[in-house]
Amino acid sequence: MKVDLNEVIGAFDMVDDETQSFYNKVTGEVICLNDYSDEDESLEDVESNPDRYLNLPSKYEVDDYHIMEEFIWSLPAGDQQNQLDSSIRGRGAFRYFRDTVDRLNLLQQWYDFKDQSYRRIAIDWCESNGISYK
Repeated sequence: MKVDLNEVIGAFDMVDDETQSFYNKVTGEVICLNDYSDEDESLEDVESNPDRYLNLPSKYEVDDYHIMEEFIWSLPAGDQQNQLDSSIRGRGAFRYFRDTVDRLNLLQQWYDFKDQSYRRIAIDWCESNGISYK
């Protein structure tokens, strides 16, 4: 059975402090659950059948902040790199980064970089867990 790599990647955007994502090894599905889920598969089911489910990477393992840093380092040294580096320092880093990327007309380049980073993380997760993907 192959997991849909796009489902794994899509789960990265859903995960937060209250939401976890899992791969169901029996059905091949990716599910996102939180305390308020009314899904057929509840968090209780996941916890009582640990051999049936695998945790997908958490928000800490995906690490969007590090992805922003990698994007900045991928740019040529200069003004854009300096402005973006300054934007991620302190409170509101994600919002300031997004505003700066937009102002510098790098939005599509950022989205492409982030998508590639998520894809790499998803593939690494699949390979490290012996899961085929499509």
